[in-house]
Amino acid sequence: MLTAMINVVIQSVEQSQTGIATRMNTEFRTVGGAVGPAITGVFLAAYVSPLVIQTPRGPVMGPLLPNATAFDYIFLVGFGISVVAMLATLLIKGPAKAEQPEELLAVQES
Repeated sequence: MLTAMINVVIQSVEQSQTGIATRMNTEFRTVGGAVGPAITGVFLAAYVSPLVIQTPRGPVMGPLLPNATAFDYIFLVGFGISVVAMLATLLIKGPAKAEQPEELLAVQES
């Protein structure tokens, strides 16, 4: 997926802007890789339930573990981000037109 995205970015910009576009793609991936786990950690820490272990002498409280609500919120946030990303892909323009040799000669002569 990441390689395909780089190809889409390269084909969507002019050749002179390729470096800037690929760098921005890398920046967005880095920010997403840092923010995503942090958001997930917040939900996993906020929505916990104790593990209750049944013994012959009665129930014993075990460690606190994330419950289903935490995972519901994680998946809802991920779904929302995915919808925004899919809508953003509609804004990607088609392949950049390559300059024709005649246009290059005209630019060099002037």
